Amino acid sequence: MSKNLTIEAAREEDIERILDILLASFGHMPVEVAVGNVDTLEGRRATGERHIRAWRKHAEQTDIPCAIKCVHTHPITRQQTIVGFCEWFIYDNLATPDAHEGADAVVSADWVQEEGGQREKAQAFFRPTLEARKRWLHGRRCAVLLYMGVDPAWRRRGAATMCVQWGVDKCKELGIIAYLEATEEGQKVYTKCGFEEVEKCAWKWDGDGGFFPAMIRWPSGMPVEDRGPAIS
Repeated sequence: MSKNLTIEAAREEDIERILDILLASFGHMPVEVAVGNVDTLEGRRATGERHIRAWRKHAEQTDIPCAIKCVHTHPITRQQTIVGFCEWFIYDNLATPDAHEGADAVVSADWVQEEGGQREKAQAFFRPTLEARKRWLHGRRCAVLLYMGVDPAWRRRGAATMCVQWGVDKCKELGIIAYLEATEEGQKVYTKCGFEEVEKCAWKWDGDGGFFPAMIRWPSGMPVEDRGPAIS
């Protein structure tokens, strides 16, 4: 892990660099293309606006930052480069039992055109993960990790672990559940940070399919008998 990496709250003016990282990390996924998260002028504008709206909405509920960046500082020039990014949607004060659904806005696909069934197709892709979140998080104080990405040139140098650990430490401080859906590659990082798989969320797209493991890091001291779904 590089000693020249630090974790900071991302700012709205960082969005172009953040989009570089997100598109490099997720742009190959057909569902991301279908919902418009693509590397075109219009795609970047719309994707950036959706994420910033989610950050602003989160800021209305808590002063804990949602958008987190991993920054490398060159040891000689002191030039800083954003090399990793993630979103931690933190719901430590439950205004309503479904507060966690605020994080769903980034993947709701509500903005996709209905023509040709594209919106329903995209929503069907995400539906199992959103249903799993509700099953495990309804009525619980929690944090949801979304869109964890690292610049390809900076992978396996500790940036991903630092982004995840920031959220884990915040959850420890608040005594709340940390929740995410993992990719196969990311699952290894999350397991090292204390997450355990609680459910497999199926996905299907154009005849292909697979699973996103839903993973939870339970608060220390939470009784084992309470570590089950919030909704049966």
